[in-house]
Amino acid sequence: MNDIISYGRFRCREMAPHKNKGMEITYVESGMLDWMVEGQQESVSPGTVFFTLPWQVHGSVREQEPSNTVCHVLFRLGEEYSTPRSTFVFPAQFGFSRREASVLSRVLACSEKHAFRATPAVRWMMPALTAELQGAHELRSTQAVTLLRGILVELKRIISGDAFHEELHTPSEKAVKHLLDALAADCGRDWSLERMAAQCGLQRTRLNAIVQKLTGGSPIEYLSRLRIEHAKTLLRETDMPITHIAFECGFSSSQYLANRFHKVVGLTPSRYRKNCYGSEGRNVPQFQNIAFRSESEEVQRVETFTVDQP
Repeated sequence: MNDIISYGRFRCREMAPHKNKGMEITYVESGMLDWMVEGQQESVSPGTVFFTLPWQVHGSVREQEPSNTVCHVLFRLGEEYSTPRSTFVFPAQFGFSRREASVLSRVLACSEKHAFRATPAVRWMMPALTAELQGAHELRSTQAVTLLRGILVELKRIISGDAFHEELHTPSEKAVKHLLDALAADCGRDWSLERMAAQCGLQRTRLNAIVQKLTGGSPIEYLSRLRIEHAKTLLRETDMPITHIAFECGFSSSQYLANRFHKVVGLTPSRYRKNCYGSEGRNVPQFQNIAFRSESEEVQRVETFTVDQP
């Protein structure tokens, strides 16, 4: 496909703020990112899909990210765009009518968020797309266009709230979804696996299977991720002592927080607080003057990190 600039499934630790001359869609298989689009931070966890448009500066708020695995595609739009637009055009080969392109692009351009929980369709299509683009059969381009069209439509449905999420279709999965919401709202509570299972009215093995399906990890792993994310927020946005943050987030001591935090984030809590951006009273980097990353730079960067498909 001539309109594809870069693609791949890769592990990457460096995601410095930048702009691309195209639209980027990335599905996060594993890892957690401190993500930013136009200075606004968004938490990105496993199972997240995010997108950016050509005029949007995006990347990590830290110089180095912990190890993660993502499926990524960057492609040209129908024209070059260097300033914000409420609508835009797609390449002719994508086959969208003028009305379809207007509806689709308006939803994407006007979305206040850029990171969303991926649907089953996105979780399947993104790895399939990157695998197809790495293939060599004669209908490779046709299949890639079909998959990318599907991803764009699914992304629009996710943003609009019309997408199909499989976990909402059985009573047990609905109960677990309510539990996950409760964990996110009160991660500092003394949660145990028994208490979680009792809240859902499920056996622990059944709870574990559903949480694994929805989040990619066990209930305890998911709770640990929430606690680390909450700790990162408090480190960025408050001057609360680290010992108090540990107890607020459900850790038994500041040392236990430090050990878990370093394992997940790659930094100590104090070092993270020193390095992070965006908190009131700290220096906030200016993103307006960041130049576009060239296509050759983008291709070289992705090729450096690309790994084989599973």
